[in-house]
Order: sequence, then structure tokens, then C-alpha cells
Amino acid sequence: MSARTAPSTSAVVRVERVTRSFGQVVALNDVSIVLEPGLIGLLGPNGAGKSTLIKLISGELRPSLGEVEVLGCEPFANPDLYHRMGLCPEQEAVFEDLTGREFISFLLRLRGYSRKACNALADEWLDRMGLTEAAHRRLGGYSKGMRQRAKLATTLAHKPDLLLLDEPLTGLDPMWRKRIIEHMKDAAADGATVIFSSHVLHEVEQATRSIVLLYRGRLLAQGNAREIRALVDKVPHRIHLLAEEPRALAQLLIRWECVESVRVHDLGVDLTTPQPDRFYKQLTDEIASTPHGVSGWSSPDDSLHALFETLVG
Repeated sequence: MSARTAPSTSAVVRVERVTRSFGQVVALNDVSIVLEPGLIGLLGPNGAGKSTLIKLISGELRPSLGEVEVLGCEPFANPDLYHRMGLCPEQEAVFEDLTGREFISFLLRLRGYSRKACNALADEWLDRMGLTEAAHRRLGGYSKGMRQRAKLATTLAHKPDLLLLDEPLTGLDPMWRKRIIEHMKDAAADGATVIFSSHVLHEVEQATRSIVLLYRGRLLAQGNAREIRALVDKVPHRIHLLAEEPRALAQLLIRWECVESVRVHDLGVDLTTPQPDRFYKQLTDEIASTPHGVSGWSSPDDSLHALFETLVG
């Protein structure tokens, strides 16, 4: 690695008075953050600046104002530093004409691995991501969740020092969300720094207690999640569940003490809960035995917007 600046501290990421604008739109506004090694969640509603921050840390963007330092170096246009990173962008950045195995092997080859090592690592991570049977199918025929797992495999396979995961749980069913969170925890336990973004507080809480709150391009808070949870539980929490058997699922959910109301529609179930942490835990625990075709869930940004407005106010 060619260090452009001498390492200043043990911090993995140092963002100093950074502003990033796109024409008249200010995506990040005077943000300063120091991130130490570990597993860190970037939390905020859509449009909060999470993706822009990840692109600045990864070196994809250069700040309009301020400075970014990653692993002691300036990240922008620094190829040597990129070899120490693993980036999973939010968009579906896959080569649809390649098979799953070819896709993972190709990106590992670009990182300098031998052909033999690339194939071995590709097979290992296809297995870890539940894609072995689809290894020789073209990515264009993968489902959204399968493509997401293939992207994550390319990000994790070379064991980078820094993992940057932008909405890594998007498109995954409940069981795979849980498994990917375990992969993130394992990577952090092995010494990597893992930074991932989400607009769902529960997903961040499942992975880590270290949270960075972004709202409208500004850093709102950084620290432990306990106080944030105390605030968010006061805000009505709405959840959408996608399911093949919505009526059977609704009959199950309405019996749960943590569920306040349930509404069935063609694609699934809408519900409200005053205890989202308890609900998500019960859903994950029970869905394995009574899945009812649940393929995913989402929570509208309204609850997070209410939370952030409470914090700002």
C-alpha cells in the first residue's frame, strides 16, 4: 500500500468537516466522524446521506469540502487501498451474462489471486451463500435475493480489512437476513472493520450496538443504540410483510401480544406494533416452522422520520 498520508490514529475512518454536493443538492453537510475498528451501522431514512458517505469512504467520490482518511490514507483514486476494502453497493452491480462462479472468480482474479485460488474461494462462498446449485447458472436468471448474496460473496471472499456494505439486507428473506448479519459479525470478530447501512433500526440493532445516525445529510448522533431504542419505541411502528399465504399469516400474527393491528392484502400483510424489537425476534424464531411463504419485510420510512424529527426537535 502506498500511504499518501501518515496514519494519524488507530481510527479506521476519519471524516473531517466533509460536505458533498451534487449541483444544488447537498448530500452531506459538514459531517465529522471518527470510526474505530468493529461493526458499525449507518442508520437513517432514505436520502439521509448514507450511500454518499460510503462512496466517500470507498474512494468512489471526492468530498466537495473537508477531508476523508481511510486506514491512514486518502481513499480517492488510491488503487493500493482498494485491495484492502470490500464494497457491496446498493445497486445490483452484477454481470448478468456470467455464471455465479465466473462472477466471483473474475472479481477475485482482479484482486491478484491465482486462478486456482479464485475457483476454490468462489466454491467456498457459493456454498456459504446457499448458491452452490446455481453456481453454473447465469446471474441474469438469479432472483433479486440470489444476486444480492452473490454480490456479498464477492465482497467477503478476499477477507478485506474494511467492509463497506450499502443496504446489504435488501432483497433477502428473513432467514438470509439473519445469516448475513452473522457473516458481518464473523468478519468483525476476525479483525475486519464492517460498516453497513440500513434504514431499519431493528436490522442495525441485530448486528451491533454501535450506530451512526444520519438525517438530511447531517450527522445527528453517534454511539450506543439503547437510547435510540427507547425513543423509537414511542413512535408507532408499521411493518409490511410479503407472503404467499397472507390470510394464514394474519391469523397467526393477530394472536401475538406484540401485534396491535393486522390488515391483509393480495401481496401480504400490513401490521402495527408498539414493540418492534420483540416482534422481529418472534418473527425470526417462528417463521422457520410456520413460514406461510414469507419472502421479506419492510418498514416505511415514516416511523424513522418521526424518530429523527423527535431527536431534532
